[in-house]
Amino acid sequence: MRTKWSKIQILRFCVQVLFMAGLVFSFTPNTKYVSQWMLPGVLLLGVFFCGWVCQLGAAQDWMAKLGRLLHLPRLRVPQRIQRYLQLSRYIFYLLLTMGVIIGLLQGPRNFAMMWHGELLTLASGIILLFLLLSLFIDRPFCNYFCTGGARQGLFSVLRIFGIRRDTEKCRQCGQCTRTCPMNIDVAHTDFVRHPNCIGCMRCISTCPKGYLKYGLMPHRKKK
Repeated sequence: MRTKWSKIQILRFCVQVLFMAGLVFSFTPNTKYVSQWMLPGVLLLGVFFCGWVCQLGAAQDWMAKLGRLLHLPRLRVPQRIQRYLQLSRYIFYLLLTMGVIIGLLQGPRNFAMMWHGELLTLASGIILLFLLLSLFIDRPFCNYFCTGGARQGLFSVLRIFGIRRDTEKCRQCGQCTRTCPMNIDVAHTDFVRHPNCIGCMRCISTCPKGYLKYGLMPHRKKK
């Protein structure tokens, strides 16, 4: 079972590489339009765009892997703090909608602009700073600053497909929570409907017993 989901991770990596190559060589559609095209799917599957397509998200994933290969210290925000800190990107999205802050927090679009030299040096430096932070913490931009992910996340709470945990067999070892790049407490969730879930399936791939699966939202049992 774990081998099956490990292959999903290989597929996800290939998709990320494809869209990153599209950014470099300009042969794929702008992620802004891809995001809009995938928005209806968010209601069914959640925020797959962030986990599979977004080049800035992929770059942060790869920097995190590099950090692990270099045995750099990994920082993990405790769950009691994460539950409040993760609200920051929704606050930024609200402020952006109101025109209070600049559009630098629209991650994928500005990452593409930086790559093609269309952003000012200071703005590009800020994005590079987030990539360097990714050596020590998983997806810092996605977790706390991305307004695009926040917008899709608000719709994704209505998803009908997602990650299910076998509550009868699972002993909550916490491996899935420690693996999640968005620091979601998967180990204590029956069905992951969290707006920050990016559908990367890493929690399923690393579950030592195979008690996590992807499927339809379970029916509530009558008491």
